[in-house]
Amino acid sequence: MINGKSLGPVCLTGLAIASLSCSNLAINSNPNIVVILADDMGWGDINANGNDNISTPVLNRLKSESLSFDRFYVCPLSAPTRAEMLTGRYFLRTGVSSVTRGYENMRSDEVTIAEVLKDNGYSSGCFGKWHNGRYFSQHPNRQGFDEFVGFPVGHLGYYYDAWFLHNDEERQSSGYTTDYFTGEALDFIERNRENPFLCFVSYNVPHSPFQVPEKYFSKYRQAGLDSTLSCIYGMVENMDENIGKIFEKLEELKIADNTIVIFFSDNGPNTDRYNGGMKGRKGSVDEGGVRVPFYIKWPGKIKPSETDQLAQDIDIMPTLLGLCGVKYNPEKPFDGTDLSGIIKGNQKEFDRLIFSRQGNQNLDECNSSVRNNTYRLVLTGRDTLLYNMIDDPGQLNDISFNDKETTGTLLDHLVRHNEELISNYQPVTTIEAGFSEEKSFTLPVQDASLSGKIRYSSIHPNQSHTENWIQNGDSIVWTLNIVGKGSYKVALQYGCTAENTGSQMELVTGSGTFSFMISEPFESEILPERDYVKRSESVERTWSWMDIGNVELDQGREEITIKLVSRSREEAGLIKALKFTRLN
Repeated sequence: MINGKSLGPVCLTGLAIASLSCSNLAINSNPNIVVILADDMGWGDINANGNDNISTPVLNRLKSESLSFDRFYVCPLSAPTRAEMLTGRYFLRTGVSSVTRGYENMRSDEVTIAEVLKDNGYSSGCFGKWHNGRYFSQHPNRQGFDEFVGFPVGHLGYYYDAWFLHNDEERQSSGYTTDYFTGEALDFIERNRENPFLCFVSYNVPHSPFQVPEKYFSKYRQAGLDSTLSCIYGMVENMDENIGKIFEKLEELKIADNTIVIFFSDNGPNTDRYNGGMKGRKGSVDEGGVRVPFYIKWPGKIKPSETDQLAQDIDIMPTLLGLCGVKYNPEKPFDGTDLSGIIKGNQKEFDRLIFSRQGNQNLDECNSSVRNNTYRLVLTGRDTLLYNMIDDPGQLNDISFNDKETTGTLLDHLVRHNEELISNYQPVTTIEAGFSEEKSFTLPVQDASLSGKIRYSSIHPNQSHTENWIQNGDSIVWTLNIVGKGSYKVALQYGCTAENTGSQMELVTGSGTFSFMISEPFESEILPERDYVKRSESVERTWSWMDIGNVELDQGREEITIKLVSRSREEAGLIKALKFTRLN
């Protein structure tokens, strides 16, 4: 059992393996695994894929030393891809349907590759962006990872000296984010060099905001590229160098030959830029929105070459288990396919259907598509389009009227697929807290419902604070399921100028109400400008915490409300989060 999850019969490693038999799970070999995931990086953001404007020598070399899947597909957005990679299952089955407001949450009873490997003697670490739930049961530590250093949501607002979770504790990092995550991953590899490990390095670049050390930016600006492209390519080049440090560490420790390395990206490019002439970008179900680079390397075991075998993110978990000799009978069946036979060269390539759909909580409004070796059929709210991807890789000519038989067949498969997933979809947007092992929990305003004139500081709730607290009676409300009754100290994360102090507010819970006042000023300062491109995200600020009182939270459904009772001056201040720390 892992976190109450039954993994089926388990075969122990070490001395115990000699005395126990196991029909469903066994390890024949114990290679290490390093999975490197880029964020918003397109297929075309690699020099080896025909982009002469970018420098990626490490990824170029990795491609030459790997089996490269030329047609590898992920989801159009981040959180769905991560859920599929971790579980081998379509993202709607896992509870994920979008990227914020709780719709990125993966159900805690989903079994991840980290949990299966951990139960078979592996150490596991996740470094960087998680984006599959920020609360206790969804946290990487409860989804199979022994160590987590990173951020749980989809946006990081500032890429220097940022605050990250180290397991359950928040700490400030030092330096540029990509460099920091690499350093933490290298430390994990060093400490686990004598036992098998899974190291998941989940970079947050080249996702916006567009920040990168100046030398990388200047290189591309001096070459004549615009600011956006210069920053994106600079972020990728910096990541490329950091990936090189991981390879150097594996060689230094003499474990490179026993380590499987995978590199890919979570969706298509986040801007319109070189992408091999493909149609679409991030968010699109066309080829350019879902086709990404995918390289898998295992010296002496995987022959460097290129394959046209259609593959996708749901294949990663069953394939890695196959390569590692782990025979696992999932209670929740995989949607993905074990491609270890293809990778080893002892199985012929085959045709299959690759389904893609947008991440969107309005499920019936999502565009979707289906791909096989020859065709891509795209279904939108207005059109059904068919493309011959061999003759027309840029999707310039719709042939649905000329080939009605293929259109009808693929449309039937796609509609039945969509209906099956949507009909069984169960989101996990209600916050669960109050676990006996949980010392504290934080409620960021991104997960609250806003009323009146209160607004988020940007169009992206998961990287925002609330502002415009100007109207008495306005409130924000979180809906929770409290697992176990408890007493808590409550702290408010806020900013408030001296001239705006004195507003009366209330914290309302099911067990009662208490009043508090923002009496202590804190000048919430915008962090130094590091953006090379005007951001759509909220500005990043400094924040302070103030204790506002104690509460009892009863087991069951709970609504927690902050209400503005009486505004003192121009506005009541800025509010970022509430933190509940257990007293008993």
